[in-house]
Amino acid sequence: MSDLRIRKATIVDIPVIAALFQTTLKKVNIRDYTPEQIEAWGQKANENRWRELFAGDLVFMMAEKDGELAGFTSVNANGYIHSMFVDYRQQRRGVATLLLHEAEFLAKCKGAEKLTSEVSITARPFFEKHGFDVVRENVVNIGGVVMTNYSMEKLL
Repeated sequence: MSDLRIRKATIVDIPVIAALFQTTLKKVNIRDYTPEQIEAWGQKANENRWRELFAGDLVFMMAEKDGELAGFTSVNANGYIHSMFVDYRQQRRGVATLLLHEAEFLAKCKGAEKLTSEVSITARPFFEKHGFDVVRENVVNIGGVVMTNYSMEKLL
């Protein structure tokens, strides 16, 4: 993965991050969720929501390959990973692993004792492979559409 570059994302990156998020839902997460669930999930993340997230306590990191966004993650000082999405063309190439290592490093530097996240059905095997345990299964209601995710954690 030496051709990958990790950098901190800024608000000017919101359009490409939002586009990657939407595309990943439609091309990757669709394996585990219905079209109705994907639509509800995608509508929840409009540009204003991305701006709110960037203005909050999350640090967004991007992985770029050949100048193109390959994936992104966001984490706060408490070790909460809010998001991690990888371009469908870059799946299973180490992008998410590199982003997870970066999130873990940032959290450790801030004194976090564990990483936590709400993880999709799709992402659960990845997180389990990297030492996360399921704390509980969640039923989430987004605009009347019900879907499942998992609260997971990893002690640092």
